Amino acid sequence: MPEMWILSSPRWRRRLRWPIALVVVAVPLIFLGVHYSTPGNPGNATGPEVDLPGYAEQKSVPFTKEKQRAVRQVLRDFEATAVARRNVGVSWDLAAPSLKEGVTRKEWNSGSLPVVPYPAADKGLGSWSFVQYSYPRTVGLEVFLFPKPGSGFSAMTADVELVKGHDGRWRVDYWMPKSFHGPPSVAAKAKARPKPAKHSVPAKAAGKRSAPVRRRAAPAPAPVGTPKVNRAWWLLPIALLSLIVLAPLGFGLGTWYRNRRARRDYLRGES
Repeated sequence: MPEMWILSSPRWRRRLRWPIALVVVAVPLIFLGVHYSTPGNPGNATGPEVDLPGYAEQKSVPFTKEKQRAVRQVLRDFEATAVARRNVGVSWDLAAPSLKEGVTRKEWNSGSLPVVPYPAADKGLGSWSFVQYSYPRTVGLEVFLFPKPGSGFSAMTADVELVKGHDGRWRVDYWMPKSFHGPPSVAAKAKARPKPAKHSVPAKAAGKRSAPVRRRAAPAPAPVGTPKVNRAWWLLPIALLSLIVLAPLGFGLGTWYRNRRARRDYLRGES
């Protein structure tokens, strides 16, 4: 058979030695490169959007004056009770069922509610900085609250979402502080700093200038450690490129050497 004839020939076995070696080395390297390659971030999906059954994207609608009046009143009452922790029981009817999930009425009235407390002043309650989104039965707002004087808190920005129930009433579905702005509000007594007491300076020390006190600079914060990038995977493409270049070169050099040796043997035989 031709295959057996090729394998039985010493010349063909020598010729097939380099391609076989190339295949033996390249196949494991390709397998390792594919198996241990870093996958993409699943959060950065780049595929086509697929419509999920039972889900329909909401369409934006204008935030009308009528909606604004209803939302402003609910938002004001919620901030004055649930957020400021005053008459917390009143805010039970102002919260959506999703916000009250897992909380009993007794726990809510005692102050154990899933709303971050903040000593909000009466100034600006019920107003918002801007409208983040407006859907037929949902609206997202960014609110700005001022702290009570002397509370030690700064002004705060929070994200809030309100939903409209089947009864036509708006309720707070989500509340989360986002950032604080400016210095904290302190009491008037804390603002007045006591004057340092005057001490008599000895006559001998009066004529001497005190040496300046050198303050040691605070150490710089340690840089946050960045994850080390594993550079071992670079060896795979480098090895593959090396095989692509070196394998034909080695095969050519081997063929040239064999031909030269055969020609030399032939010339010796004639002589």
